[in-house]
Amino acid sequence: MPVTYQEALAYIASLQPRGWRLGLDRMQEFALRAGLDEALGGKGGPQFIHVAGTNGKGSVTAFLQSMLVESGYRTGAFFSPYVVDPRERVQFGRSMIEPADLAELTEELRPVAEAFTDTEYGGITEFEFKTALGFLYWKRKGCAWVALEVGLGGRLDATNVVTPRASVIVSIGLDHTHILGDTHAKIAFEKAGVIKSGVPVIVGQMPEEAREVIESVAREREARVWLFGREVQLEGDAIVTPAHLRRNLTPGLVGPIQRHNLALAIAAMDASGATRDDAALERGAASARAPGRFQRASFMGRTVIFDGAHNPDAARNLRETLARGPGVRDRRVRLVTNMLTGHDPLAFYRELADLVVKAYVVPVDFFRALPPDQTAEALRPLLPQVDAFETPLDGIVAACREAADDDVVLVTGSNYVVGAVLRATGNG
Repeated sequence: MPVTYQEALAYIASLQPRGWRLGLDRMQEFALRAGLDEALGGKGGPQFIHVAGTNGKGSVTAFLQSMLVESGYRTGAFFSPYVVDPRERVQFGRSMIEPADLAELTEELRPVAEAFTDTEYGGITEFEFKTALGFLYWKRKGCAWVALEVGLGGRLDATNVVTPRASVIVSIGLDHTHILGDTHAKIAFEKAGVIKSGVPVIVGQMPEEAREVIESVAREREARVWLFGREVQLEGDAIVTPAHLRRNLTPGLVGPIQRHNLALAIAAMDASGATRDDAALERGAASARAPGRFQRASFMGRTVIFDGAHNPDAARNLRETLARGPGVRDRRVRLVTNMLTGHDPLAFYRELADLVVKAYVVPVDFFRALPPDQTAEALRPLLPQVDAFETPLDGIVAACREAADDDVVLVTGSNYVVGAVLRATGNG
């Protein structure tokens, strides 16, 4: 009997304990054995815009997806991680992969993946499997362009087997330091791994030491650099690239940082040769959507804000977005939260601490999630009141019940906690 959708999800989830395995040799071999060598950016297959960065890469990918669709292309997109539904990772047009397609492709790729288990390569990871599944899906769908978000880092990430038409490095911050390095320069070197020989790279606003590393790698690979603030500029309501000046572009995603992210996406469209007309870019910018990016949803008669911020730079961007809301400066935050291992909880929560009247720490059903009691214990020296809860629903119900009319109920700390609470509230 054919594999069902639920069986496919169970198989993919069974690969999670293998964690991350940074390195391209196994992914390259997996793609070769799966017959994907013509689906990685060469002639006759999809063309890629490859998006890396500590923060903002999901937003840039969403802008690119929307603008490519509005430009009339058969468009694929890959997001990492998903927020509510695992099918968010692999998309066609503006839609998630259909359950039947995911099941069929899992059945096809599973024997190829399992053949690696007793070899010198070792077993295929969950991320590698889903990345290969995406490549196969976009090939079958006849996609012309794919907006491809990096999973972790860049140089050794499984997505880095493609040869893109343009690369984007959105930002550099201190995150995943135990894997990518403990300085901006070390992390920039890992992200700069997405730069390919002769392929233009769009570089966002970032610390000088990170920019210098990226530009050095680009020079070595003879890759043209379009730097935000130099070749790519914001001038009032205009976005300027070496190709054109465009006005009246309104980001569909909320927050002051999104104009920066949109500018990078516009530049990537130009540099890659994907731009067809300005009207399509305008429509795509305005209609871009991404779950968990300052997303508003209703629960118990209240508006709840969901944001997947999980490192200090993202927390600062979130705080700025909150501060620009009407009357938010005088309101208190009820924080529904938790984090995954691999991040620095204290550095993240310090950025929000003076806004928070109480934290409601909830569990996340993911193998790297911190136990609520552990996160709550870390938060108690920072915040006036902290409670741990047995379920995401318990935490969000308590926050909404205890909130005064002018309090802000905010869910943040991880895309996984955002997804868990969205599902619990019926908004997923």
